[in-house]
Amino acid sequence: MKHINGNTQMTDVWRLPAIAPWEKTCTKHPTQKPLGLLSRIIMASTQAGAWILDPFAGSSTTGIAANLLGRRFLGIEREEEFVAISKARREEIENCKTFAAYKRKIPDIVKAENTQTDCFRCCEEMIERLPFLSDTPIGKKDV
Repeated sequence: MKHINGNTQMTDVWRLPAIAPWEKTCTKHPTQKPLGLLSRIIMASTQAGAWILDPFAGSSTTGIAANLLGRRFLGIEREEEFVAISKARREEIENCKTFAAYKRKIPDIVKAENTQTDCFRCCEEMIERLPFLSDTPIGKKDV
């Protein structure tokens, strides 16, 4: 993480912006986190190609951040409303121009790409290979 922090050790207090309007284009989840926060957590704890599991995926901000960073994502969400938001957000970043625009708006990703030669780059073939949410919903049991 030093490479995105001026080659100094990252502190335990992170100052990041709140959710930006462009992060809510497909509507907003009530507990949505900023993409910058999830991106930093993923960069600090995984390598490109790693699997990220979010058992309470919500609107899949973790999945969007994972895919922007070249990680694979498996999200589990039981609320159909939030699954629909997740799918819309995934479809939005399947466009390489949107994918690249999102990456440019997250300072940590920009810094990482400028300092690391092995950082994930977008191309259409890569997006198709990054798993996200299943199109098959898991059924709920009627109580």
